[in-house]
Amino acid sequence: MGSGTNAARPGAPEHAALIDDLKDQLLIVFLKRLGGKVSIPVAEIDHTGQDVAAFKVVGGVFHFEVQRKN
Repeated sequence: MGSGTNAARPGAPEHAALIDDLKDQLLIVFLKRLGGKVSIPVAEIDHTGQDVAAFKVVGGVFHFEVQRKN
């Protein structure tokens, strides 16, 4: 996860800093949206190598999406 943020740091340091500051809060919001408890097998985490998480903020709303790597 940090490698994506680190890759953005040179070109958009303010965005990278924002993500660093907000990632704990964002994780809490995601978990709350999923009912407050989530169990994820390690194998599922291990199989995310072809995916990336993308997001944008529009009108004060975060929009998240999982995309396949190019």
